[in-house]
Amino acid sequence: MFQNKLHTKTDEELMVQVMDHHSHAAIMELHRRYSQKLLGYFIKMLQKDVDLAQDFVQEIFLRILEKKHLFDPEKKFYTWLFTIASNMCKTAYRRAPINSLSNDGYELNRFSNLADDLAEKAHFKQLLDKSIEALDHGQKTVFVLRYMEHFSLQEIADIMETSLGTVKSRLFYATQKIAQQLKEFDPRYETQLFKLN
Repeated sequence: MFQNKLHTKTDEELMVQVMDHHSHAAIMELHRRYSQKLLGYFIKMLQKDVDLAQDFVQEIFLRILEKKHLFDPEKKFYTWLFTIASNMCKTAYRRAPINSLSNDGYELNRFSNLADDLAEKAHFKQLLDKSIEALDHGQKTVFVLRYMEHFSLQEIADIMETSLGTVKSRLFYATQKIAQQLKEFDPRYETQLFKLN
């Protein structure tokens, strides 16, 4: 019965329960809501290292419990959550630059409709993955949050704790770099990617 009530609560209401009552059920409900989305985000940001991404998902919920006093119930929980996630990735990048490239992981979503057959899609996917991995951390974070996690530009600015102008600039340069790489595969991608901004 109590668990059913949790399904109707907002994320912010659940965090208040975690903050005020140390509610295990509330943190488990937040875990249920966000663990898969976080796993996908971490996989994309950590060069598709699934084991590390799974560790990060567990770690982030421990950090939520440790830092619950820092949450502002007047603000969106998911913005706070992805700020923590983004900071975890920044720390990982600083500690050990990730250099390996692999070919699995990303969904091509709006990019794949230009490829005509499976071989072209596989080649395109490989180029897209390599192009994204070649971006610096800030550009990669903005690109992944915008086009793969579907956050708004303002939400990304909040998550990254930076200005909207900085987000737009990073997204522009990330898109430009990726488009340049994909142009070698097919000139249509450069045009298509610039329309996504």
